[in-house]
Formats: sequence, C-alpha cells, structure tokens
Amino acid sequence: MRQRIVILLIAALISLPATAVYAQVQICVPFDQSTETVVPGVTLTWDSSFRCESVPRAGTYTITVRLTNATTSNQAVTVETLQLSHTTPRPRRQAPSASATPSGLPVTVGPGQTASFTVSGNYTLVTTNEGDKANLHLRARGSNASGQPFQLGINVHLRGPGAVE
Repeated sequence: MRQRIVILLIAALISLPATAVYAQVQICVPFDQSTETVVPGVTLTWDSSFRCESVPRAGTYTITVRLTNATTSNQAVTVETLQLSHTTPRPRRQAPSASATPSGLPVTVGPGQTASFTVSGNYTLVTTNEGDKANLHLRARGSNASGQPFQLGINVHLRGPGAVE
C-alpha cells in the first residue's frame, strides 16, 4: 500500500509542468516607512519601501502594504487604487519590465486603525554595472469622505544575486 502511494505521488509530480514544481514567488520585506499628512487632519504611516534580495532574473513578487491612520487624525480615508508608475534603472535605455496587481482594495482606515492590502506581479531585471536589478515605483491613490485626493508612494527594490547599491 505504501509503495502504491509513493508511486502515485511521483506520477503526480511528473505530470505537473516544470514551472509548477519550481515556481517561487518572491516575498519582499518592508525596510522603510513614510509618515505624511495626506489630507488636512489625517496623518498616515505606511510601508513605503520593500526589498527582495537574491531574486532570479525574472519571476513574480508579492508585497503587503500596511498603513496606519494616526489616533490624532479626525477622519477615515480610503485607498482605492494602485498603479505601477514606472521602473528604474534604465541602462542603455532599457527599463526593467514589471506588472502590479493589487488585492484588498478599496480599504478604509479610520483614526487609530491599521489596515493592509497586497500587491503582486511579474518582473524582469535589467543588468547594470552594479548587478541585475529592478526598482518598481507604485502609486496608491485614495481620498477622504469629502473626496479630497491623496497618493502614497511605494517602491519595490528587486536585486539579483550579488547586486550592490
């Protein structure tokens, strides 16, 4: 019986495409936060920079952006959308390619509350004189209840093995 189960498991693995067996999502960790008065009376703190070290030349990434509305804020705000603004560096006029798809938006954060949303996508690094890298520049946009808009800058730094700053 045990031998039959092992054979079935091996057969199942062999039938999977190679990308399913070896695919790995790069989970980037936050390394910096920003704090800003985004509309009058509302101060937000959010994870604004993420780092992924020793990533393959192309793959997928995921970040979780945590944001906190200060206890001294006088109203809730809602983050509604997120977009990839641009990528850097651009050696030889060739920028890294990337995508960014948010999940968990819209999200509303009241005074003293913390919330989060996730961003995932694909990337391809470019080769620079400092190694393979890509910087993704994201913009989260939102507003307060009266429609005053704001935006939050978020950066994802993907670094290939051996890349230096």
